[in-house]
Amino acid sequence: MNEQALYLTEKIDAIVAGAGSLLPEFILAVFFLLLITVDLFKLRSIKAILPWLALTGLFASLVVQLLGTSATYTSAFLGLLFSDGLARFAGILFSMSGIFAILLSVLNKPLEKLKYGHGEYYGLILMLVLGLNLMAKSVNLLMVFLSIETVSIASYILTLTFKDNRRSVESAIKYILYGALSAGVMLYGMSFFYGVTGSLNYTTESFALALLQADTTLVTVAAILVFAGFFFKVSAAPFHFWAPDVYQGAPMPVVALFSTGPKMAAVVVILRFLTAFTDPLAFADVQLFLGIAAVVTLAIGNFTALWQKAPRKLLAYSSVSHAGFLLTALLAFGTDYTSSVLFYLAVLLFMNFGIFLFLQIMEDELKIDELEQFSGLGKLYPYLGVMALLYLLSLTGLPPLAGFIGKLFIFTNVWEAYRITGNSMLLALLVTGILLTGVALFYYIKIPYYLFFKRNYSEENLVISLSNKMLLALFALPLLVLFFKPDLLLTWIEQMLAQTL
Repeated sequence: MNEQALYLTEKIDAIVAGAGSLLPEFILAVFFLLLITVDLFKLRSIKAILPWLALTGLFASLVVQLLGTSATYTSAFLGLLFSDGLARFAGILFSMSGIFAILLSVLNKPLEKLKYGHGEYYGLILMLVLGLNLMAKSVNLLMVFLSIETVSIASYILTLTFKDNRRSVESAIKYILYGALSAGVMLYGMSFFYGVTGSLNYTTESFALALLQADTTLVTVAAILVFAGFFFKVSAAPFHFWAPDVYQGAPMPVVALFSTGPKMAAVVVILRFLTAFTDPLAFADVQLFLGIAAVVTLAIGNFTALWQKAPRKLLAYSSVSHAGFLLTALLAFGTDYTSSVLFYLAVLLFMNFGIFLFLQIMEDELKIDELEQFSGLGKLYPYLGVMALLYLLSLTGLPPLAGFIGKLFIFTNVWEAYRITGNSMLLALLVTGILLTGVALFYYIKIPYYLFFKRNYSEENLVISLSNKMLLALFALPLLVLFFKPDLLLTWIEQMLAQTL
């Protein structure tokens, strides 16, 4: 009995000792409960503070992560979670994505008219960011599964924000069905890994050694099953089918959040997971599978986007193509590709929120839901037109914007990896990525084409609010600065990665 009590005491002490590294998550959990509690009050004055309460929680979480100065990684919850430089940088991006989503929500007219559920809405954004933080810190397969499901459940409910909207209900149902399927397949694959290695911690040397000694076919099958769950969150083929429907049915701030937060978290999880599969001889099949998935995702995303007439669907398939591009970047084994991937994720955050804010203004003020309805609006509202052009050129990967630098870094890493390994798959990925960047220009340029080269016969005069103008400028500024001074971000990323597990 004394031995059991001693064992329990040691475990509790270990959990308490690592709790400090989870301060950002505790802050988010506390503010989530606070939002739900405050929302119970019916006074309008109290309801009005809900978004600012949510912003306070996210800013507090952001500040804690910015000020974190741990020289080494910190274990938490008996080794299930690790707080290191990679997790901290990802957490900063997640907090920023949550802050941006709430700022867009405050400016969103349909959300302003929502009769009830404001506290739940903002609380779920915090819960989603909390789940993203846990995904980035997870080094245990079971913890990864629980974190992904935390994000998924919050995402399902956020998609259903407009419960009276038939399209939102349909989107949420499809999202849940795809999510349940991918989660089940992923969990099945994780059970194979546990059976083969006897461990769920996929960052240890013993896990990697056990995989080397196991049957190659079994390991490949298990990896493919696990990647099903990761691909769902990153919206990569063949688990991308939810994206167009959800992008159409969810509120615009939620869509902007989905296009960044879960994608970034899934990439961080894959970054950690791939450390066990870097041997090119033993895991050639796994790497080939990822290469094929990257090419297929790039092709589906880019070519399907060409035929879209609705801006939301166009950007949904654009998001799929970015998922393929990120998968390509993750295959540059033998190079220092992590910093390039994180740089691209940071740039993607500003590009996506910028273009979705532009679409939100157009939808709220001018009821635009087709590309043709943009005709001539760039001349009527030059500020909006120029901002949209900046974001779309950056998404394409053209200078003088940071999207070009991000793609250049990743292409350079893939080429370097090809020179080191001689793997023809990497050369094929490089050529495919460059060619499909050209294809991307054709669908991204559609919006500026309608904005500036088509006539508009409307005499409607739209007054753009100062807050919308400032937020558009806020998202555009880093894209210009990081083109000319990318080392400002890269140096910081490398300093953070020096503290990585």
